[in-house]
Amino acid sequence: MRGAEAHGFRGDIWTRGRVAEVIWREFGVRYTPTHVGRILRACGWTLQKPIRRGRQRDEEAIRRWQAERWPEVKNKP
Repeated sequence: MRGAEAHGFRGDIWTRGRVAEVIWREFGVRYTPTHVGRILRACGWTLQKPIRRGRQRDEEAIRRWQAERWPEVKNKP
């Protein structure tokens, strides 16, 4: 299966609008994004929302802080 970027979109996230655009390009049929959502739900697809996290997020630093510093901060009144 090809991703959204393979269809000329910036980023590999599919939206109802993007799906509607690909349906138009591939089949010449226009659907509103709302109707595309209905079609996708009828096919068993569900809404997916990405977890928003900073690009510079340092998972190791977060784990270290939680293990070392958080217990000290948590126990203070």
